[in-house]
Amino acid sequence: MGWFIAQSLAFIIIAALIGLAIGIWIGWVVWGRRARGKHTAEKAEAAARSAGASSAATEASGDEASADGGTGAAKADAAGTAEAESVEAEPAEAEPAEAEKADAEAVPALAAATAGTAAATSATAGENDGAKADAESIAGAGADKADEATDGNSGAGADATDGAGDTEAADAKQDATKEQGAEDEVTSAESDVVAEAEAVAREAAEAAAAQAAARLEAGGDAETAVVPEAAEAADDLQRLEGVGPKIAAALKAAGYTTYAKIAGATEAELREAVAGQGIKFAPAAASWADQAQYLVDNDAKGLEEYQDYLVGGQERRAKFNENVDYTDVDEIEGAAAKAAALAEDEAAAAAAAVVVPEPEPTPEPEPQDLQRIEGIGPKIEAALQAAGYTTYAKVAAASEDDLRAALTASGITFAPAATTWADQAQYLVDGDEDGLKEYQDYLIGGQERRAKFNENVDYTDVDEIEGAAAKAAALAQDEAEAAAAPVVEPEPEPAPEPEPQDLQRIEGIGPKIESTLHAAGFTTYAKIAAASEDELRAALATGGITFAPAAASWADQAQYLADGDETGLQEFQDYLIGGQDRAAKFRKDVDYTDVDEVEGTAAKAEAIAEDEAKAEAAEADESSEAESAGAEKSEDDEPTQSEVKA
Repeated sequence: MGWFIAQSLAFIIIAALIGLAIGIWIGWVVWGRRARGKHTAEKAEAAARSAGASSAATEASGDEASADGGTGAAKADAAGTAEAESVEAEPAEAEPAEAEKADAEAVPALAAATAGTAAATSATAGENDGAKADAESIAGAGADKADEATDGNSGAGADATDGAGDTEAADAKQDATKEQGAEDEVTSAESDVVAEAEAVAREAAEAAAAQAAARLEAGGDAETAVVPEAAEAADDLQRLEGVGPKIAAALKAAGYTTYAKIAGATEAELREAVAGQGIKFAPAAASWADQAQYLVDNDAKGLEEYQDYLVGGQERRAKFNENVDYTDVDEIEGAAAKAAALAEDEAAAAAAAVVVPEPEPTPEPEPQDLQRIEGIGPKIEAALQAAGYTTYAKVAAASEDDLRAALTASGITFAPAATTWADQAQYLVDGDEDGLKEYQDYLIGGQERRAKFNENVDYTDVDEIEGAAAKAAALAQDEAEAAAAPVVEPEPEPAPEPEPQDLQRIEGIGPKIESTLHAAGFTTYAKIAAASEDELRAALATGGITFAPAAASWADQAQYLADGDETGLQEFQDYLIGGQDRAAKFRKDVDYTDVDEVEGTAAKAEAIAEDEAKAEAAEADESSEAESAGAEKSEDDEPTQSEVKA
């Protein structure tokens, strides 16, 4: 039973495949016939166009040329008819080579149409006769070739019939009958197409002839009456990475035939163009416009660098950098090698220096009135502006030597007031009109007086006083006022606040106490060392901290840190217990145990007792040494017998 089912399934599958093959074959035959019919209609339309052009030529010529034009049109019509008859005579199974031959034979008819149109624009009847004669000869040649094609096809059909066997004659006759019926249908359809094409061609020819005649009447040149538009040369779009033959054809069909058109299009427009041709997947479309721009600019090197950056026409994650020499990853084999090359390129792009565009130069300010500076007149002003000193700021920033050099370049060697120009200009830059007036009152002809300028003195403007005696009296009065005026020294700038220091190095200070002390202004060891215990406790109370048993030792510890005495700080902190002093006074000559690091109450007590004993012994030794030193001193003070006798 299983074998039977398997055989049945196999038979069904084979039958389905055979039916599919037959269906494909039938579809191919039908499509081929339709294509040949369409092709035939196009050739008929071309023949009709040639006939219409010839008739237009006859209408444009004079009465004498009308008869000749009619003959040419008749010959062109005969050529078109012969062409149509040759197409009808073609067998349904004609080879593609024969169809191409028929297409080639339609070219003379089109050439005849072009010649006929050109002849219609000729200025003289003789030229019209020559053009018509050429059109007739070309049309006649086309007709002869069409007849030859018909004869050739008939001969081929006859040979094929003779070569067939007698047993197949009946079948061949039946097939021929069917094919003849199909050809009759195609012929009738072609006649309608040809008639319509002839009408359109005649209308176009009449319009062209009328336009040419109008140009001739307007005085135009017959040779330039009809100027055919030059076809735009298409570029090789496959030079763009990510564009293959199919996408290139789709872009050209959508009108994007040149690099310039693609460079001027957006990504959305390009995707819409290829989608209109049935192509929905184009991942590299984002880079086509940029690539095309390189080709428009004839920048072959730039295109190569950009295409090395691309991966299959698509941009990488990192932005393109012209300063990076990218590896062409598309030419690398192996996923690992590609990944390594990509990583290397990314690192190179990250390391590449970003070229910061130079800021645009600020526009040159308008020249200012330098004659407001005392001691500068029109001639000196012109010399300074010629040297580039056009504003108060430039004069204020220049030295006396620079200003004198600018004057010397213009031939001015005497300028006694040049010493004060920079100071006067600075007042103008600052907008201090009152200060400028006071300073210019102090000056005499732009030059400083013997006494130094003092802002607290109200100087008389001696330049406005007439008479030598009056000027001398005013100068003496100003000098006396300047000598009597107190010199106000500028206050020194306050020293910058030092950076806060780590107060938690002081035993007994934690994070909360440190932040409270910082808030109260105790940010450094020096400030804490200079503060009293009461001041420190008051600072803590301000922050809400009332319990700080170790505050008594903070100033001493901070002093060690301020002095940079790390050893002394360590010894003192070993002496302390939780930041607090012991019962015995601190002695530097005692090596205390750091009780804070001892674990256990008994051990801590024992360590404290041992340290206390050491301190007492050291104190006893110190007192005994002091007593012995005092006894020796007293013995030395007692007089000897000889001293008593003396």
